[in-house]
Amino acid sequence: MLTRTRRSTAGSLVVVVVAALAVVVPGGAAGASEEAPAEMSTGIAVGAQLEAVADVKVARAEVARGSRVSVARLIERQGQLTAVDVELADGHIARVAMATVRTSFRVLSE
Repeated sequence: MLTRTRRSTAGSLVVVVVAALAVVVPGGAAGASEEAPAEMSTGIAVGAQLEAVADVKVARAEVARGSRVSVARLIERQGQLTAVDVELADGHIARVAMATVRTSFRVLSE
């Protein structure tokens, strides 16, 4: 019986600690976001215009040299910017790896 009491006390303690942390964190635990911030250290932000410096194949489309795309979303994995979703001229959204962004695009505006 003593073991059962310790477990419930430990469980209650965990609940109290989590509740206390939720008060300390702005917006509580529900306010925590898994989405990438609006701007990363690379200088690329949502809404930035990118211009292709070479012909680039993205998803099932090809972006011709000199064409412009708009950054719609930043994709972050384990704290690192790994890809961006770009809006193509026809309105479709395509995901582009950061390696491709760095080699095939230049940032026109932020």
